[in-house]
Amino acid sequence: MGSLAPSPYLAPVFGLGSHIVLDVLPHFDFESMRVEILFSLLLVIVLILAGVCNLPVTLGIIFAILPDLENLLWKLGVLRDDQKRFPGHTGPIPHGREAGYVNLFLQFIFSAAAVWLVIGRNG
Repeated sequence: MGSLAPSPYLAPVFGLGSHIVLDVLPHFDFESMRVEILFSLLLVIVLILAGVCNLPVTLGIIFAILPDLENLLWKLGVLRDDQKRFPGHTGPIPHGREAGYVNLFLQFIFSAAAVWLVIGRNG
């Protein structure tokens, strides 16, 4: 989403906004944070190899992933549920229903389209 921001200063806002939108939609959350981290790193590596990780893209990525650091700390027992702060994780913004494994295909297509968009805009 950072690639769509009109300035690098707004890239973090676009990144956080994308996390909220994707949290609201029905989706599959991996039980294993290791799997989520692995897929996130793979997407970042693809963008780096494509040579499109400029400042707005990098800031958008960091701020889109940042809210799930809270979930990681919660799953590790470092944070209690009542210590979460991100609105999509605490209730003010409803979290999308669990869509199961069938939704993984749609999430893959969405992720691939997002990477293609970033590469097309910045490549």
